[in-house]
Amino acid sequence: MYDFLIKEFIDHLTKEDIKHLAKTNGIILNNKEINIIYPLLKKNWRTFYYGNPKKLLEQLKEEINIETFNKLETLYVQLKNKLA
Repeated sequence: MYDFLIKEFIDHLTKEDIKHLAKTNGIILNNKEINIIYPLLKKNWRTFYYGNPKKLLEQLKEEINIETFNKLETLYVQLKNKLA
């Protein structure tokens, strides 16, 4: 059941939603970063939720500003812990 709800949420997720969530948590994303994060999240949400996203995070770390990455990684861990 959660899988269905999460999939529905992800299917309707927009770049603006990601930008807003980040901004709400003190993270300012530029357009390049949004254009990298958005498809990565849409395509790999199950890995981020259920699996081990280490390889995906390493890929992301190479493609965006390191300070932004560190803030996003911290936010991811916090959100993941809330859902666990």
